[in-house]
Amino acid sequence: MTRDMLRMLDRGYEILWRENDLERALGNLSPDFEWIVPGHPEGELRRGPEATIAFFREWTEPWEELHVDWKLEPAGPDRVLAELTMRGRGRGSGAPVEMHVGQLWTFREGVAASMVLYLDLDEARREAGLDP
Repeated sequence: MTRDMLRMLDRGYEILWRENDLERALGNLSPDFEWIVPGHPEGELRRGPEATIAFFREWTEPWEELHVDWKLEPAGPDRVLAELTMRGRGRGSGAPVEMHVGQLWTFREGVAASMVLYLDLDEARREAGLDP
């Protein structure tokens, strides 16, 4: 199953970040899918595809340009760790920004069940059961 999950996630990131198609990348998430961003000021949890797409629209709006690269690593039979490098420029300020985050995906019966965002890659690797 891990190989299928890796392919599915890689293709989803490709659609999201290279083809810029939020609806196609995220629209088929199950209604109970959980997008979790600990400490987010507007709440940590988004449930379902519509809420996840809305989160992405709000998050990407302040960027004039944004480029994302990712690396996927199996983290057990039903989990995948995605390490993302995001480089962008603020729409208003023009300031360059670079961020490195981890996204720990959990699958249930071959379908994405949740994603938890980690701003600290070492923490993400520990949570995934991988060496930090």
